[in-house]
Amino acid sequence: MSNTFEALGTSEGDLHLSNGGTDVFFDVLTLAGCALAGSAWESNLVLYFADGHRLGRGTDGFDLNELPWTANWPAEKAFLLRVLDLALTRHGWDLLAYHPPFALDYLSRYRAMVDGWPAPIPVRTPAPRPDWTVPPPPEHLERCPKHALYNGMLGCRLCDLSLQPLPE
Repeated sequence: MSNTFEALGTSEGDLHLSNGGTDVFFDVLTLAGCALAGSAWESNLVLYFADGHRLGRGTDGFDLNELPWTANWPAEKAFLLRVLDLALTRHGWDLLAYHPPFALDYLSRYRAMVDGWPAPIPVRTPAPRPDWTVPPPPEHLERCPKHALYNGMLGCRLCDLSLQPLPE
């Protein structure tokens, strides 16, 4: 199975990752994002990474246009680029229980995609988008004492051994 990360409106190619590769990608994004998030929108994005791909494994799509961007989308895009830049420094990777040999490639390719993305394109979604201007529930922002990551709805993504990444 694979998961596709795309950004309609950009000339960059899509990023296709296996389920294990997607787990690794979200692990390293969560490590960087938890270190940077400050606003409600930023915290919700990081929780999207923290909880992402953990409930339904299989063929998922992750289109930048499907995120609940606001009128302040240029600053939100800049935050995502800062998260990617910090992840590219291997921030927090010493907390991983594995070595992510392909993560730098995933991050570099996705960063180019995000950087080249011009603006949100209206897309039809089957359900209303969440309002990320509303702060997440406080219990979701509680930090794991071992990894300092948001616990999210499902607990720390690095503590749950049953969710350790599959081979990339």
